Amino acid sequence: MDQPYPIKQESYSLLASEINMKSHVPRSPIAPDSSTNGADGGRRKRKSRWGDEDKKIYIPGVPTALPKLSRDQTDTYVLQIRLEEINRKLRTGDFIPPERERSPSPEPIYNADGKRVNTREARYRKKLEDERHKLIDNAIKNIPGFKPPLDYKRPSRLQEKVYIPAKEFPEINFIGLLIGPRGNTLKGMESDSGAKISIRGRGSVKEGKSRTDAASSSAPEEDLHCLVMADTEDKVKKAVKLIEKIIETSASTPEGQNELKRNQLRELAALNGTLRDDENQTCLNCGAIGHRRYECPERQNLTVSLTCRICNGHGHTARDC
Repeated sequence: MDQPYPIKQESYSLLASEINMKSHVPRSPIAPDSSTNGADGGRRKRKSRWGDEDKKIYIPGVPTALPKLSRDQTDTYVLQIRLEEINRKLRTGDFIPPERERSPSPEPIYNADGKRVNTREARYRKKLEDERHKLIDNAIKNIPGFKPPLDYKRPSRLQEKVYIPAKEFPEINFIGLLIGPRGNTLKGMESDSGAKISIRGRGSVKEGKSRTDAASSSAPEEDLHCLVMADTEDKVKKAVKLIEKIIETSASTPEGQNELKRNQLRELAALNGTLRDDENQTCLNCGAIGHRRYECPERQNLTVSLTCRICNGHGHTARDC
């Protein structure tokens, strides 16, 4: 049967192509950085909003291509880069690391007014400030002409904590060894180092005794430690070495062989007036120094020296024969 309206072959092809185009959703134009074949036939990398891992960080005013530097010059350069990074974080307030990089939060600590003092912001800010203090102190000593940042305020006192292994060695009285008789050992360490040493933390104050303002402001539930404070880093380091020496000696030496404890007991006996100085005592029997007559190992046995007149035996008299 003939079609009522015959269509030419060319018109039919054109109509089919138009219907085809309308039935498909038009694609968005391909970005120049999309995943397409390049001119050389290779596959281009898809554009991403994330930075490349190999991309270098540019800091204005800081050269990225370093010439041949000595070891001291390299250390100085690294110190300045780290100092600039800390200053930027403190200025912008961007010093809290991502959640996956944070350490477990400690137990909350509150001051006398009931305000928490160890918040996350306070802890990370203090950590950066302490690091900045050490870097600037090192730069002032080693870099000629170094000037601290304008917003930097030097702390009046530096401090460091030396933790006491009371849990690992519960049988050792570290507090008594550090303080000494009437506090003389602690006073001696403070005099030698020029730093202030205080014992803080759990167990530093006996039960039933009232806490001072300094002890109550510190963390009462923190592990037992020595708080060292001084105006210079050298004094702090010297005091830390003295404290660590006492702790290591006490932990590694048996109690009966601890020379520090023996000297402290002698000093305490001298302060109490009960010291018996046997070391300088002269024996009336042998003339040696270091023991008394009744402890003399060379004293004569009078019983053995007796001779019986009846039996000529030794050890008894004629009356007992």
